[in-house]
Formats: sequence, C-alpha cells, structure tokens
Amino acid sequence: MQRIRPWLGIVLSLLLIALCITPQAQSLLSLPQYQRLVVGESSSISLPLPEKIKDKIQMQVISPSRSVFAAPQEPPVTISSNSSGYEILALKPGKVNVKLKLLGYIPLKSMAVETLPTKRVVAGGHSIGVILQSKGIMVVGYAPVSDSEGKKAYPARDQGVEIGDIIYQVDGQPLHSESELARIIDEKKSVLLGIKRGSKKLSITVSSTYCPETNRCRIGLYVRDGVVGVGTLTFWEPDSKIFAALGHVIIDADTKQQIDVLQGKIVSASIQGIKPGKPGQPGEKIGVFNGEGEIEGKIIKNSYSGIFGKTGDEITNPLALYTMEVAYAHQVNEGQAQILTVVNGDDIEAFDVVVEKVFPERQDGKSMIVRVVDQRLLNLTGGIIQGMSGSPIIQNGKIIGAITHVFLNDPTRGYGIFMDNMLSEIPASLSPWSKVSTNFRDA
Repeated sequence: MQRIRPWLGIVLSLLLIALCITPQAQSLLSLPQYQRLVVGESSSISLPLPEKIKDKIQMQVISPSRSVFAAPQEPPVTISSNSSGYEILALKPGKVNVKLKLLGYIPLKSMAVETLPTKRVVAGGHSIGVILQSKGIMVVGYAPVSDSEGKKAYPARDQGVEIGDIIYQVDGQPLHSESELARIIDEKKSVLLGIKRGSKKLSITVSSTYCPETNRCRIGLYVRDGVVGVGTLTFWEPDSKIFAALGHVIIDADTKQQIDVLQGKIVSASIQGIKPGKPGQPGEKIGVFNGEGEIEGKIIKNSYSGIFGKTGDEITNPLALYTMEVAYAHQVNEGQAQILTVVNGDDIEAFDVVVEKVFPERQDGKSMIVRVVDQRLLNLTGGIIQGMSGSPIIQNGKIIGAITHVFLNDPTRGYGIFMDNMLSEIPASLSPWSKVSTNFRDA
C-alpha cells in the first residue's frame, strides 16, 4: 500500500493537469475574476461543458446577495442555469462574490461582481474659454540681466533656481501674481524665495541686479502665473451643478508640468475661425471669450482626467434637451458614434466618428481610439484639432467619454477618455452620486 501511494499521487496530478488543459476546463478558468454591471443590466455566464458535468455545477451568490439577485432567502443564494447559462441581474449598487462549485462544495471559480448606479448628465459640446491661475509662479525660462557695463548676468539661475520650479513665497509671504513678484524684487536687493520642486520645498536666497534697460531690479527669470485657452465642455450635472471639460490635464506649455490651481473659471466662447490640421501640424480652433454667455463656472480641480468645477446657472444643450445616461467602460463598443462640438460661432453640432479600438483597463486619457469619418468636419478641420478636447462622445444614446488627444501624424484619428475616469475625479464632497449606498463589502 505504501508503494502505491506515491504513484497514486502522481497519477492524480497528471489527471488534474490533463483536465486543466482541455478546452472545457480552459473556458471555465478563463472566466473573468471581476465583472461590472449597471443597475438594471444583466449578464449571462455560459459554460460550454457537457450536460452531465454542467448539471453537477452550482453558482452561488455570497452575501450581500440582494445587490444582484432577486431572492427572498438569506445568502448564500444558488442560481439555477437556463438555456443561456447562469443569469445575474443587477438590482441595486453593491458588490458580491460569485462562486462556481462542483457538487455544491468543490470550488472551481470565484468572481467579484460589482453593480453600479445609473448616472445621468447634460451632454456638453459647448465651446468654453478657460482662465486658470496657478498656485505660485512657474519659472519657464532664464532672462539675462544686462548691468551698466553691458555684462549679462543670471542671478536666480546662478543661485540654483531651475526651470519648472514654482515660486510660492517671497520672504515668507504667499505669492499670487507675476506683477507682485516683480514689485517685491524691485524694492529689495535680496529676496528669499520659497520654491516647490516636485514634491520638495526649498528656500533659495537671490540677490537682484539693477537693469538700466528696464530701470528696475531683476533676478533674470521668465515666469508665468496661469494659462488662457479654448476648450470644450464635456458634461454638466443639474443637481450638483458640477461641470467637467477637456478630458486631460492643463499643463504649462514650456515646462510640461501640471498646473496646480489657485483659482480659475470657464466662460462661454465663440469660434471665429478654424486652422485645419495636417500631418505633423496640429490644427486649432480660434475663439473669443464671451463673459455674458450662458456658461460661467469656477474651476475647482485640474486633473489628468480634465478640469472640474461648479456653475451658478443652468446649462442647456439644444441637441440633447434631456439628461443623457452615462456609459461605463464595459459598455463601450467598437463601432459608430458621434461627437458634439462647435466649429462656428456657438452652435453645437453632431459629427460622425468611429470608435476603432477600446482599451477597458486603461486609466489614462487614452482609453479608446476614435477616427473622424464625417466628411464636413474633415473638410473644415482635417479631423481632431486643438480646442476640441473635451468634446463628448455619444454611442447608442449614451455619453461614453470625451476626445482628449490627436494623432500628430494622422489628425483624422485621436484618443478618447472613458466617462468612468472623468467621474472618478469629481471630489466626493461635490459628487451628486456620493450619497448612493454601495454596500462595497467583500464576501
């Protein structure tokens, strides 16, 4: 008997390996470990197994089961299979663990199922002007200071100030604007600069040099305290009055660093002209700001998924008179879609596009590849151009995301961001959906 046991173990191991490499076992093992459903949505899990084996497999929904399964009994709840497989129905937001078991007790597969609330927003497409002031002053270059003898000096650079640094204090006092920095430097021979360099905070003392050309003291820096530009509104939520736009972070054009928001706002903008895009030459919308237009809002956050804030008044869209349902990443498909954007004045128009590829796992602003197929838009703009960032993408009557980037060598194509990623950036204190009960308890 003792001689048989080692061989028995080897035989059982080989049998297990053989079973695992069969197509039927592979189909079972390849089932996703995590699945998302929207409330009201159902999912059917089909197992291509022989009926004799399938009859011996049970699916159990572990506590709290009523998030996904209508059953009066206490969990665990056993789901019976039908002709299409095991069907799971999302009833309310929550998270459950679903297990497949052989003969009711041998575990075969475990899956986490998350059910998500239905969300609705007013679709954007409006052209907006963006005015953003940074926290502190960003160093974007070195400016030589010529003294009375014509010699060039770089006082700040020589003391260790670098391009991309944020000057947030002068002599211990908060700094708010370029003009304020220039005035303080001109009044003093030496200043103590409080600097943020990435995650570090530094203190650097810089002595100013008198410049006869400008008749004031300088430290030899080019600085910027904000940005101004044209973009597109993605959505507006009527209960909270939260807006989202652009679909990507605002960075400084010279340093390529994210701008930390001190204050900012969006206003209505009117498109006065178009510079078409060409391979290697991105196009752009040419617009003017309209402070008396429909849109005016305060920017609260500048993130990698766009800019977010609140408006005071209602925003409407003549192409979408009612709120539109939001599609989650798992609901986005390759195929026909439309974008909403402005190419003339302030009229929002819909243009045909194709979602060529979807990348469900990406958390950046490059979640899908979008190609413009609308001939009128191609004639006007050449495809995707600057100022179009944030244009909402509509598919099957739902808003699935927004345009974010253009392919430099092919302006007919670009990237889009999922609505999931944009909604996740809304501060919880402002989100209209943060009070929804989620029951996110792992079983």
